[in-house]
Amino acid sequence: MPGFPVQISYRVPTAPSQYSPKEDALWFATYPIIPRVGDCVFRDGVYYRVEQVYLYENTTPSWCADLEVSYYGRQRS
Repeated sequence: MPGFPVQISYRVPTAPSQYSPKEDALWFATYPIIPRVGDCVFRDGVYYRVEQVYLYENTTPSWCADLEVSYYGRQRS
């Protein structure tokens, strides 16, 4: 799939919600555009909100950006 490879990192917050993932995570993904701050990404049944984006000049076959994400809890009724 053509697109932009990114590295995504999730760190467990100091006061996690009961629904948020309980372990830190690091993974790679490819998107047609690099997600922006405020966008949501989905992985393993969980939505994450993009908090920080660090762009890199892609001079080698590597990832284009680092994304730091947080758990995105949707409203539960």
